[in-house]
Amino acid sequence: MGDTEETVANQATEVTEVDKADEQQAVAMDAEKEAKKRKAMAPRSDVWNHFTKVKLESGEEKAKCKYCGGLYMCDTKTNGTSSLNGHLKICRKNPNKKVVDKQGTLQLQPSHGNSSVGTVSTWKFDLDELKLSFAEMLIEDEQPFVASERPGLRKFLAKACPRFVMPSRRTATRKCVAVYDVHKEKLQKFLKEHCERVSITTDTWTANTKQNYMCVTAHFIDKNWNLHKKIIGFFPSKGHGGEDIGKSLENCLAAWGIDKVFTITVDNASANNNAINYMRRVLNESKGSIAEGEYLHMRCVAHIINLIVTEGLKEIDVSVSRVRAAVKFIKTGTSRLVNFKKCAELAKVQTKAFLNLDVCTRWNSTYLMLNAAQKYEKAFQRYNDEDPYYVLELEGEGGPGVPVKSDWDKVRKMSDFLEHFYELTLRVSVTKRPISHTFFHEIADVLVLLRNWCHSEDRLCQEMGKRMLVKYYKYFGEKYGEKRSDREKRGEKDKGDQLLNLVIFFCVAVDPRYKLSNYIKMATMVMFGDEIGDKLWETVNSSFRSLFEEYRNMYAPSEKVQPPTDSQEPASKSKSLMRSIIDRQMSNNGGGNVTVKSELEKFFSEDNEEDKKGFDILKWWKDNENRFPVLSRMARDLLAVPISTVASESAFSSGGRILDDFRSSLTPTMVERLICANDWIRGPEYISVEENTEELAKLEEELCALAISSKEKESTPES
Repeated sequence: MGDTEETVANQATEVTEVDKADEQQAVAMDAEKEAKKRKAMAPRSDVWNHFTKVKLESGEEKAKCKYCGGLYMCDTKTNGTSSLNGHLKICRKNPNKKVVDKQGTLQLQPSHGNSSVGTVSTWKFDLDELKLSFAEMLIEDEQPFVASERPGLRKFLAKACPRFVMPSRRTATRKCVAVYDVHKEKLQKFLKEHCERVSITTDTWTANTKQNYMCVTAHFIDKNWNLHKKIIGFFPSKGHGGEDIGKSLENCLAAWGIDKVFTITVDNASANNNAINYMRRVLNESKGSIAEGEYLHMRCVAHIINLIVTEGLKEIDVSVSRVRAAVKFIKTGTSRLVNFKKCAELAKVQTKAFLNLDVCTRWNSTYLMLNAAQKYEKAFQRYNDEDPYYVLELEGEGGPGVPVKSDWDKVRKMSDFLEHFYELTLRVSVTKRPISHTFFHEIADVLVLLRNWCHSEDRLCQEMGKRMLVKYYKYFGEKYGEKRSDREKRGEKDKGDQLLNLVIFFCVAVDPRYKLSNYIKMATMVMFGDEIGDKLWETVNSSFRSLFEEYRNMYAPSEKVQPPTDSQEPASKSKSLMRSIIDRQMSNNGGGNVTVKSELEKFFSEDNEEDKKGFDILKWWKDNENRFPVLSRMARDLLAVPISTVASESAFSSGGRILDDFRSSLTPTMVERLICANDWIRGPEYISVEENTEELAKLEEELCALAISSKEKESTPES
């Protein structure tokens, strides 16, 4: 019995445990079914990231767009999500809308230049293009690569263009290199198709690491008569010797496949003379020079102007120092500036000129300072009595002294004189249009101006004129009627600073307004005297015609006699054969083809064009290229000759160009890529060298008014 009861109890226990297990399994299965049921009911399409389900009063369920608020059918049994996806593609307020590749979005581009009207264009999102454009922005605006990781810019672009993924610093660097490679390939192709001969300028830059860089720029006029200026090399200088500079230049030109050079414009460093001699030998050996390199060496007129002006300023150095100290005292405090303005009003000074302090290495800023300060002479004299600290500081130990009447007289005369050089520098520093054909007129005016000063009754004018005239003759030449080759035949060493490059006359000769007219001849006589002038004019004429003959031999149209046809009669055959014999003999004797030979005479015999404002010399030659096929080739090379090595923003500086901290920290290869790409992207953008003093004057007026207002509020008692 006991065993039976125990067996029944065990069986009951097992049944209970089985029931419990079955119950747990059933619960688990129900839970799994419920979970599956809930999972199936959850929306699985990504479209629901942009829509919200809403229930209308009628009980109908619809999908509401998160961007525009539109309601759309969303019943899963009858509608699905196709209509919702279709709406996302056309929703105007959807920031993530994907535009079809072949479809563009119309947008209004801002106006450029003088135009006040924008242009309508199509746009489509292209991530790769945007990254390249971002790299171009870094290059053109001279921003460091780390700019792509700046949080402020990232936040702005996240709102302006959420689809644009900001590149990392390393990616931005690679994209900048890609931009350089793309533009270099385009430029190489353009040079090959549209340029046959270039003129070169070289300039020196200095990094903060004291490393000197050599900048090489190619100047040329393409087949459509557009002037181009392209930096083709920016690399560390391997040495300061002339041959080192020449070899660096040779390697740069070889890397670009440039083997034909007309002129090389350099500053007046003595090493550059040896560099030009080295390049002359290289180009003569490769048959890439013109006239055996006779006219290869051009001197930078901007550097010459700097030296001439600096020499003249030495004559009034004390007066300049006194005016500089007076201006510095006024500009070092707002209260002083306010008091000075009051003195100007009381002295009835009728000028709004901006009183600015100069930078000693930039003579144009010295000119602007003197020009503005002399207009405030009465205000300075009145301020002398108003502020005792003004006299104490300027007359104290180490001070230059207070400017007196004699100082103001000197400054006024120098200011009037420097104005001519200031305007001249503005003109010769332009790179957007050709200026080589105007250079003769510029140096002629400078010489006349200096001579007038030398014969002035004023002693100061005489001394300044003599100082500056010595510099003028030193850098523009002393032996005007001689060629470099003539001196070499006599065994004289080419010093490089005693010759006037005849290209100056050749450039004005291809100007249809002047040519080699009596005006140019008379101007030459006035400039250099009858004896030297007559010899120089004879040299100019013969050299210009020899240069034309060299171009004729290279580019004259082929006019070979066609072989007679069977239809021609015997008499005409003999006539053609005889004519060919005579033509051949004339060509061998230097007579040349009659039509080609008369091209130069035809140009000179035609009436000169009217010298009116806005005359476009490149357009004239483009329109008349077919009439003068050889001379137009010659004019294309002459008009592309640069007379200055410096860009307009550094034309007045005697300190040279300086690389910023960011570029100074990069490898030379990366520096070259950024500098070159920056120049290529900018294109022929004009940069004005004129100081914008009007805006500074307005800002100064506002600061003075604000200071006066604050002072009045402080002095007004509270009620």
